[in-house]
Amino acid sequence: MPFNAVIVMSMTVAAVLDFLAPQAPYLAWVSYLLAALVLLAMVLEVQALRSGATGGTWYIQLLARLRPPPGPLWKSPAWQVVAIIAVIALVLGQASRARADSGGLIASLAPNLRNVQALLLGVKEDTQRIQTTLDGVDTKVGAIHTSVGNLEAALTKEPIEYLMEGDYPALKKHVAAGKRLPRNTDMLVKGLNQKRDDRFDLLRLYMDNQFDIREPVELLMLLSSDDVPTINNVKKLDAWAQKRFQTSASTLLYQDCKTLDLLAYAYIADDKPLAEWLVQQGIKPDTKYPCENYSRKWTISAKEIQALLVP
Repeated sequence: MPFNAVIVMSMTVAAVLDFLAPQAPYLAWVSYLLAALVLLAMVLEVQALRSGATGGTWYIQLLARLRPPPGPLWKSPAWQVVAIIAVIALVLGQASRARADSGGLIASLAPNLRNVQALLLGVKEDTQRIQTTLDGVDTKVGAIHTSVGNLEAALTKEPIEYLMEGDYPALKKHVAAGKRLPRNTDMLVKGLNQKRDDRFDLLRLYMDNQFDIREPVELLMLLSSDDVPTINNVKKLDAWAQKRFQTSASTLLYQDCKTLDLLAYAYIADDKPLAEWLVQQGIKPDTKYPCENYSRKWTISAKEIQALLVP
């Protein structure tokens, strides 16, 4: 029974190593390690017998753990078991290594087991492939969610919001759908103050839809602008209004001078390209617009506003 148990154990070890060899080639070296341990123990035993050494040396203490004293080692059951396992594993390990290209000794002799081996060893690869596919699906689902979110946001926006953002493409689609452009000149000024490259197309779109760019516009939205040049010029305008009329820029733009044009806006926003384009469209810089501060009346032009803002 002990002999059969040793044979079964060694055969099992060798079979497992053989079956796993395609995925872990280094396991074939386990047989070499077992054989090396047996040879080392044999050399140490022979050395101990020749020298007559007793329990002081390290290898005597090691051998004492492997077999009951006084030995020798090869008479110990533990030594015999290790030796048999090492020999069988060495022989079968070399046989398996010789058939490594076909999956090992067992797989090369039994095609059905070769299929089982390929199936078992391919589980990791299949898992990685599935994970990669799932990652791709997650990315696509995320993109779909983003697109749906953008679509929902677009569907909930009002045309006036597009105008505030100066979004020419969105307003162009709005007109193409047969809808009317918002006529809020204060929001038009806010959209132009975004200083997008397509702001000229935005104005052309309005001109094509019966909007006269020479008509007065409301400039009150400039007081809440995020554009740095506009903010600086509003401060200059406020200082001038305080000095001359003891009032503020907000009162000036909202109440006193309510009929300024887009060219006046362009000068306050320090938007030189827009100012030049508006002049080309026929807006005259010296056109006078009426202003009134309580009982005091005067006129002002876009050109005069530009002069006020020059450092």
